[in-house]
Amino acid sequence: MHGFLRGVARVSALCLAAVAGAAAADPIADFYAGKTVTIVIGSEVGGTYDFYGRTIARHLGRHLPGEPKVIAQNVAGAGSYLAARRVVSLTAQDGTSVGSLGSALPYQPLLDPNSPPLDVTRINWLPSIASYNMFMLVRSDTPVKNWRDLRERVTVQATIAPGQANSLIVAAVNDALGARIKGIAGHKSLNDAMLALERGEIDGYPAMPVDAMKRLYGKEYEAGRLRLLLQFGAAPLPEFPDVPWALDQASAPEDRMLLDLTTAFLKSGYVYMMGPDVPPARVEAMRKAFMETYADPEFIADARRQTLTVAPIEAEAVTKIFAAAYAVPAGVVARVRRLYQQAQQ
Repeated sequence: MHGFLRGVARVSALCLAAVAGAAAADPIADFYAGKTVTIVIGSEVGGTYDFYGRTIARHLGRHLPGEPKVIAQNVAGAGSYLAARRVVSLTAQDGTSVGSLGSALPYQPLLDPNSPPLDVTRINWLPSIASYNMFMLVRSDTPVKNWRDLRERVTVQATIAPGQANSLIVAAVNDALGARIKGIAGHKSLNDAMLALERGEIDGYPAMPVDAMKRLYGKEYEAGRLRLLLQFGAAPLPEFPDVPWALDQASAPEDRMLLDLTTAFLKSGYVYMMGPDVPPARVEAMRKAFMETYADPEFIADARRQTLTVAPIEAEAVTKIFAAAYAVPAGVVARVRRLYQQAQQ
């Protein structure tokens, strides 16, 4: 009898061990172990979006179950639409492909009815590393002393290419605040535009990201060679209390809504995404890994060395920002679309 009981106990123990082992198994870790996750960056190497995407790639693997290898791949073009298309349509919807997109891309279908198809509501958005602000600036030797002077004289500012965010900001400031800015397209990049500014070929630049200004042009600003006229973003930056927030300068509610929608991409900031058909459990694992990466001291130190901002926005909040933009009154959307068409000319 005792031998029988011992046998039953042994079988019971083995069954319990098997159940415990099954409970301890992690299907997410099992999936990612030994795999490679690719962050598809929708911009050229060496730009601000590239810095953020590659910095995340260096640290993300430690926070994903199974600790897969994470690499960055640049697929630039069409305002990062080519990168989004690759993640949504051209790669496996299994959780191994992440898109790092230009901030303005999720708003493109709203601004331009002829934009390439992108269903913002179906995409699985990941946490943003930060929102960010932009500055409209001029050389300090121009007669423009503050943003109100933009109403009194024509100011020539570089807009890179028709239809981009900086050309739309010029159109919105002219329309909502009565400025007389003349946008000049044709500069290849921010650096190219700033060289033209330094040579005196243009007066200013309308949409300088705050990180880029600190990293690339901080010395010029500190030396007094650049004057900041306006700032755009979710809220004014406390460290620049003397630079007026554009929304506060609009006298009519419709003008304020126009400026708000035109610069809504700054609220969601540097956006990351997965395809719409990725299994929900893997999406949640990736969202958790992104938030853990943003809190990782090694990652934060790496970001600070590059003058990158870390102020995370959770995925749910990013999704709400997009929803709010798409709920703007039709009259405001029509006005922005008209300005967008003008900015493409």
